[in-house]
Amino acid sequence: MAIKTHITAAAFILGLISGTAQAKDWGLVVGIDDYRHFKSAAETKSGHTDLEGAVNDARAIARALRSVGVDLPDHRFLLDDRATLGGFRTAWEEITTKASPGDTLIISYAGHGGQEKEIAPPFDEEKDGKDETLMFHDFDPKRPNLGRLNDDQLQEMLAAAGEFNIIWVMDSCHSAGLERSINPRATGLSRNGGVWDIPLDDIPDALPVGSGDADRTALAHVTQILATASEDRVVHETAFDNVKHGALSYFFAKAISGEADQDGDGGITRAELSGYVEDRVFTHMDGKQQPTFLPRGDNRIALSLQSKPAASSVQSKPKANLLRVQIIGAKHPDLASGCPGCVFVDDDADMTFEAAGSGWQVFNATGDLVTTITRDPVRQIRRAQFLRAINTHKNPRIPAVKITPAQSSEARQKIGNQVAWTFEAPSPETPYLTLFNVASDGSVQFGITPASFRLDEPVHRGIRLRFSVAPPPGVDQLVAVFCKRPPLGLQDLLNQMNGRLVPPFAAITEALTTNTCQFGRIGLFTEH
Repeated sequence: MAIKTHITAAAFILGLISGTAQAKDWGLVVGIDDYRHFKSAAETKSGHTDLEGAVNDARAIARALRSVGVDLPDHRFLLDDRATLGGFRTAWEEITTKASPGDTLIISYAGHGGQEKEIAPPFDEEKDGKDETLMFHDFDPKRPNLGRLNDDQLQEMLAAAGEFNIIWVMDSCHSAGLERSINPRATGLSRNGGVWDIPLDDIPDALPVGSGDADRTALAHVTQILATASEDRVVHETAFDNVKHGALSYFFAKAISGEADQDGDGGITRAELSGYVEDRVFTHMDGKQQPTFLPRGDNRIALSLQSKPAASSVQSKPKANLLRVQIIGAKHPDLASGCPGCVFVDDDADMTFEAAGSGWQVFNATGDLVTTITRDPVRQIRRAQFLRAINTHKNPRIPAVKITPAQSSEARQKIGNQVAWTFEAPSPETPYLTLFNVASDGSVQFGITPASFRLDEPVHRGIRLRFSVAPPPGVDQLVAVFCKRPPLGLQDLLNQMNGRLVPPFAAITEALTTNTCQFGRIGLFTEH
């Protein structure tokens, strides 16, 4: 919900940011999988369904908040049937009554987000005439003004709490717009709750309509962290270690548990928090989801780690780094005989093979068609393992690599088109950039940079590079490696592998053994 006020995100822990020693941090956490009037996805093939990962989100965030000393009793930890609109309002009233001026209120919501057509002032949605809503457990499709908060009402509540620092984290979405098509069988459930016509009759004890966008300054005390950068982007659930989650909630919990504390000084700045979460979510969701932080990251402390986070607050790494593979249709002969490092699943796969004529369509974890093959699935498996390894080998003590596309990250680019990105070094200590592409067929493409670009010259500021889209079509992954010194060993390896199947990722890490580097990657979706 791009709550019209642009509810500030970095403030999430802004109270934490207030700097006064006596200030206290208060939590209110909501997670809704089970909606009173919806069915589970297994029970219905159409319409709106329950979710599967929102409660897991709430539990992960609650563990993280409690581990760093935030006041979060069970009665402000609202799951499923306890997460009604009335239950939320009661918890909100308690927290705003007990908290003192200057305290921080940290609120997180994981569940469905919807839209409703504006029927009363303020008519402030000039773009589409719809208000965004949070849908609680008791949302009623027959009377869709029940069990929901729209953005005007929420603004009114937040504006009335101006003496507090408020951090508002929302892992939901509001619309179904996407520029590129996906395979719905290769993705998780959507947190899009639909668009509803609101009855004109009033309901008892309704919240005020709200003042809309008229006075944004009233919410200068609020930090907003949204699941997407736009109201028209879908948020799909995903899986980590076979557990359903929203990507924003998962990485937010890990960030505040200490993983975003890059310099290990016991405090997480806005820049550390936003850099960690935005990079991890964008990469894990293959560019389909980009969180929004408002205001943008700076070097002010967002969260002071009052105590060392408990080990249980951060999910443990998987015992076996197995690639999750789904097969739809007739069994692939080479896959059916076994795949080293693979486990075969029915959903939440890292990659999906779907029978199509005499061949197979290959989809990534977010449902994008990577390529079509007739044989040799090993190349696609090696490719998926390689790309996933990049995510797990990011250095938590170095800021994220920033890659900004000049073209849409969603649209498919035709072979021969010109595309461009701006690359920014994560820190002054890691200025040497090496670029290579992992093509849709799994091959390494090195030497792709313009002739004017020198591998032995540091990139002290952002550098914009242009490329020509080359075959094969499908989903490319451009990999950027910034290092402390020119990574000669890596460059030699890439020269040897140019045009060949990506090597085991261990060869990459071995080539960088004596260097300090950070990895980044971004997808490019291409077609003939």
